[in-house]
Amino acid sequence: MNPCVLSVANLEGQEQGLVLYVGAGPASVAWGSGSSFLCVKAPTQRTGAEGSGGTTGACDGVLTLDWNAFVTASPSALGSPFSVGDKLYAQGWYRDPPASKSTNFRMVWS
Repeated sequence: MNPCVLSVANLEGQEQGLVLYVGAGPASVAWGSGSSFLCVKAPTQRTGAEGSGGTTGACDGVLTLDWNAFVTASPSALGSPFSVGDKLYAQGWYRDPPASKSTNFRMVWS
């Protein structure tokens, strides 16, 4: 199995976040009055929450998810079992107290 790590970078430091994913197509819904958009449409699956690390007040936090470990530990997760060629749309969600809804979304990179 090839390694697959999903990363969400440039987050507020020392905040909590998680990854949302879907197997269906992307969406684009404004989130509050800021510049954040919810880009995955229901039904969605959440991964476990984790800390972003980094420095409080700086945008140096990162969420990382070992996709293979997540799938192995979550056999009943949305989309399981996964096959070669399956598409996945994922997005990071994190606490961001100054934001209009006190949370924000960020794109995921693999």
